[in-house]
Amino acid sequence: MSTNEQKPTLLVADDEEEIGEIFRALAEDLGFEVTCVSEGSEVVDLVDRLRPTVIALDLRMPGTDGVEVIRELGRRSCKAAIVLMSGMDQRTLSSVQALGKELNLDIGGTLTKPASIDAIESALKPYLHIKRESLSDISRKPPLRKLDYGFEVLYQPELVINQVANSAREKLLVRMQWRMDDGMIITGLRLNNWIMENSVGKGISRMALDHALENVRIWSNQGFSPEISISLDESLLSDLDLPDMLVNTVDNSNVARELLGLEIDEDSFMRNRTSIADVLSRLRIKGFRIEMNVLGEGENVLPYLDKLPIDKINLNMSSLNNKPNFLNNMETEFLYSSLASLCKQNGLLVCGDNINTEDQLKFVRKCNFNSIRGRQVSAPLCAREILPLYTDGELKKSREAMV
Repeated sequence: MSTNEQKPTLLVADDEEEIGEIFRALAEDLGFEVTCVSEGSEVVDLVDRLRPTVIALDLRMPGTDGVEVIRELGRRSCKAAIVLMSGMDQRTLSSVQALGKELNLDIGGTLTKPASIDAIESALKPYLHIKRESLSDISRKPPLRKLDYGFEVLYQPELVINQVANSAREKLLVRMQWRMDDGMIITGLRLNNWIMENSVGKGISRMALDHALENVRIWSNQGFSPEISISLDESLLSDLDLPDMLVNTVDNSNVARELLGLEIDEDSFMRNRTSIADVLSRLRIKGFRIEMNVLGEGENVLPYLDKLPIDKINLNMSSLNNKPNFLNNMETEFLYSSLASLCKQNGLLVCGDNINTEDQLKFVRKCNFNSIRGRQVSAPLCAREILPLYTDGELKKSREAMV
């Protein structure tokens, strides 16, 4: 391949790092540009952003399994070729392959793990040939790829579906990711673990906060002043100096304190209840919003709802994937509806996080949640894409369709 020819792109979705490394080495030798991701919940968003030529998709991944990814890609009319991978039997692979074809996806082949080098190369080579032919008319143009390694801050819109007083502002969640030197993108839980292992949590939090405050200031100058929510490192949340440090940082950025929400994970709170409650109280007194990220049905935080200085509960709804027929399960609906009702009684808002399917959306509406975020609203976007999303009316159309 000539140096000025645009390379075809491959997205490898597999939670086994060694598999991603093998694919990357082989595919780059063939002439692909490769990105690897290890969490199933991130695959669809990356497909939207990267528009890969080929997706090598493992069926067993944390967060969202391969079948869910296939369904969502079908709903979005994905044009990428898809190679399915699994250590399960061929019958399972064939079944998912048939599902993909029913959804009009380009399911080109399957690989049973562990796959040989020859099998991987044979699966990829046809798409390399097709891509080269399709790019023949633009082969003289330079590659569009920028230097995108390292830390990146993205913004995910939150959509209000059940309006209450004083919740009229648009809302954005600050999300972080890191592209490793080998092209692997780490985010979510894996990024958190990597940050902890390398003791860079405070520095990463500062970088993300500075980035977010600067963009809020820019957007505000253009008439758009959203509330942003950001998750800070656990070590910061137990630092008694944090409230004063945040006041100085935010005030010097010329951003109103009420626009900043600080997210704390349920596990972090349970590990350090006393010290974190102290810091949270002072943060709220100083005008910042406090939110708690909760897994499951919120049973661990129920005893504290009337005692904690928080404004909102963000419920991770990915756990619904483990509940068959949850949309029509009265017991499950009762549990979540009761939590939403209890939050309302205590003056708290409830957001459904990771709302990635239509059934999940229907469920949280039945349970009277206040807002949602996830692929049913929007994938995380870079800062320059946020303002047009609101000014062009796309998000308003989504709200009108859902409410």
